[in-house]
Amino acid sequence: MIETVSVRLDQKLIKDVKHIEQELKTDRSEVIRQLLDQAVKEWKLKRALELLRKEEISLGKAATLTGLTIYEMLIKVEDADISLGYSEKDLAKDLIRFQL
Repeated sequence: MIETVSVRLDQKLIKDVKHIEQELKTDRSEVIRQLLDQAVKEWKLKRALELLRKEEISLGKAATLTGLTIYEMLIKVEDADISLGYSEKDLAKDLIRFQL
């Protein structure tokens, strides 16, 4: 279902949107839809990473929330330098335990 939304924008933002319209050779509605879609995706990723950092959600849940695959989410987690709970200390213990 598509819904119409009205929003007030300041002149600087209107100018930026017009510039993007010209650059993409498309209309204002399409530009705003694309920008809003991108902003929502970025917000979801930021929120999922925050929750992961706090250990409030799992990697799988973060992937679901963002619409990414687990592999794609792992890359985002690595880029954000978030530990998923397996530290160097854990690795050292496992190496000793398995005599590797």
